[in-house]
Amino acid sequence: MYNGSYWRGYFMARHHVSLVIGIVLEAGALISTLTGKTFVKYQGIVSRAKDPKTFQDNVVFYYLFGFFFLILYFCTFN
Repeated sequence: MYNGSYWRGYFMARHHVSLVIGIVLEAGALISTLTGKTFVKYQGIVSRAKDPKTFQDNVVFYYLFGFFFLILYFCTFN
């Protein structure tokens, strides 16, 4: 993104929100990994033992999007 773009200005003004979202997602992924249970939309709490594929997909989603938002924060940090 070049310096005059609308999206760069938008993210620069709200870069602290990316930090909060990234930390919450990473914390959720870490807690889910350690406990073996995670919250899945429309299914409630899913256990690693009962449904490993859904559990793994959800935890990977948390980790990837958490890292995405943390990288977005550090790219817009002044």
